[in-house]
Amino acid sequence: MRMEWGRAKSTVGPSTPPVYTYVLVLLSVVVTLGVQGFRYERVWTPLERHYFAAYSASQIAGIVRDNGWYTLLQVVTRKGSRLALDSDVASAVTESGENTFALTEEALNHGAMRLEFHRSYCNNSEMHAYLGNWIYQNQTFMDFVRPALWAGLVLFFTGLLPATYLDRKHSIALRYGKRPSGPNLMNVAKHNPTHRFRGFGLVNGKRTMLDRVFGLNKKLPVPLCKENPHVLMMAEPSPQAPVKSAAPDTGIDRGYPGNGTRQESAPQEPAPSQEPELEHAVTSTKRHFFE
Repeated sequence: MRMEWGRAKSTVGPSTPPVYTYVLVLLSVVVTLGVQGFRYERVWTPLERHYFAAYSASQIAGIVRDNGWYTLLQVVTRKGSRLALDSDVASAVTESGENTFALTEEALNHGAMRLEFHRSYCNNSEMHAYLGNWIYQNQTFMDFVRPALWAGLVLFFTGLLPATYLDRKHSIALRYGKRPSGPNLMNVAKHNPTHRFRGFGLVNGKRTMLDRVFGLNKKLPVPLCKENPHVLMMAEPSPQAPVKSAAPDTGIDRGYPGNGTRQESAPQEPAPSQEPELEHAVTSTKRHFFE
């Protein structure tokens, strides 16, 4: 007869959310935003960062209305002013800590005098085409966010299988409970790095060739304060001696006070046991420390 322990499997049980999958999605979003933020600060040019809102809004606003207001950065020269390009400006920081623009050496050599911001009312479609051609080299919005999206997708699909496995394991444990498996077994290599203490040590006889070459995992240390619940020291029992049965008249002093003499009975040999198999019933057994 075979007995099944634990609860029987059924489809009815508490619904458990996929916690590990949610964490994976959150990490993927964080990595996507982190990669995009890094590219925004380190890869994009100063004018790409400055005109990004205008470049995105001009494409959307062109569907609703024709014209809109834009803040444009212009280079002032002796002959007039023109819109600044990537080769004309560089990032700079003012004394108060604000980010601003400064003229490059190339722009100064070509007669540039200063930079000015102008508020202009322009056509949305024409402004989007101008910014896309001279500032963004005809790149779309997806071209800018594609590297960050790829990083997030790679992380998500890489961790999807482990997250699904952990969610299923967690769901089964909550629905059916955990099977009692006794104490967790641990070898010497896993035990020693996490337990550094003074006590007594047990010699490890089962070592790999690599451990023997480098002299690793020679002993299993046991703390003095935890030696009682961890180790049970047992002595090897010795075989019991056979019980000697004496005759009723054996070993009795018979003294006669009249003549002052003493008679003792001769020692008799022990009678053989009626059950010889009981004499060797107790045999020496070898016990290990952790039995």
